[in-house]
Amino acid sequence: MAATYSSFMTTRFYSPVFNTALFDGPLRIYFSQSYESAALKVYHLLQSQYPEQWSRLKECSQQSKEHVFLMMYPEKKDLEMVFSDGSKPIQTQEWEEGVAIGFCQPQNDLELTHQLDLITKSIDVWIQKIKNHEISL
Repeated sequence: MAATYSSFMTTRFYSPVFNTALFDGPLRIYFSQSYESAALKVYHLLQSQYPEQWSRLKECSQQSKEHVFLMMYPEKKDLEMVFSDGSKPIQTQEWEEGVAIGFCQPQNDLELTHQLDLITKSIDVWIQKIKNHEISL
């Protein structure tokens, strides 16, 4: 299913703090405009440090018509209101239009590095599920 902004706004993942979004092929990043530099850094690092995964993600998204919704919440309480296990720094939930991955705005480069590692692992798991599903069809 092709993801639309209006369909995303009706999910539990959406937050009014998301007043800015970056769409590029398979990736949808939602964030508060005040965290634009951090969101752009995440986007740049996902493409530059994980080029093989980026290629697999694009291919998978083209075939499945699903997307990765990456949501940068301003605070942990915002993340906890949406996802069930607030103790994890990265929250992942599949839904009919792809996978939702939530995390809090990183406070420093070390935290960002850790978050990116977890985000890419979540994306890899999702890509593998999509590919396994296509094989079983």
